[in-house]
Amino acid sequence: MPATLSVSEIWEDPHFLTWEDFEEPYREPIGESKANFEAADGISEARAWLVENDIDPDKLPFQPKLVHVSVSRDYDLAEIEKPCGRLVYTYDGTGERDCLVFPIVDNGQTIDFGLLYLEDFELTTVRQKAMWLGGDNIDGEEVRLHSCVSEWLEASGEGCVYIDPQRRTPLKRLQAVGKIKCNDVAWALECWDWGFGADDAALERFDIDDTPENIEAYFQAQAARRAVTQSLNDKHPGRFNLVAA
Repeated sequence: MPATLSVSEIWEDPHFLTWEDFEEPYREPIGESKANFEAADGISEARAWLVENDIDPDKLPFQPKLVHVSVSRDYDLAEIEKPCGRLVYTYDGTGERDCLVFPIVDNGQTIDFGLLYLEDFELTTVRQKAMWLGGDNIDGEEVRLHSCVSEWLEASGEGCVYIDPQRRTPLKRLQAVGKIKCNDVAWALECWDWGFGADDAALERFDIDDTPENIEAYFQAQAARRAVTQSLNDKHPGRFNLVAA
């Protein structure tokens, strides 16, 4: 089994570390996030929604709440020299309860809170700190790598989901796992590329159980893209500097 990599080994990326330092003052303190979540109601409403959508609330590793979320900006931030305003999330039952709120735990600690909007199943987080759902599952012999949050919920929170929309460096965390199961061929190969440097030997760790139709469609699309790229490069050599992905 590969040894679990430390945070510094996984995230030793100057751009990543610079953004972490920059963003930290703009994050809501975790103590405030916890207090706001604990003060909100919506447990029974969340359970009803989960059951209606064939998700067993008793098997989830957390107890979510179904709330209405309103967002404002707090410009009174003395610790920031030129504040642009920290986002402040308020949970209540006065409007339509359209957002599932739940704690995100990593390394045994609650580091953030997920906000899953039910209308379009878009996920954001309160503190913009979390990069994984199910981060504590990324270790050992095997993990299921989900491509979306809804799939992870349906699996009762087993496995993991990568939720950072901006960065790919933290996908190196998958190096701590012996076997990575994924039912989305495109996402599995992207994680292999970013997490393992597209090393051929590392591809053996991925068990891709997508449907044959999806796998065939993916490689057909890749072949068509390469053909177009090659055609443009042949017709206009040196003009576009195109690289086939």
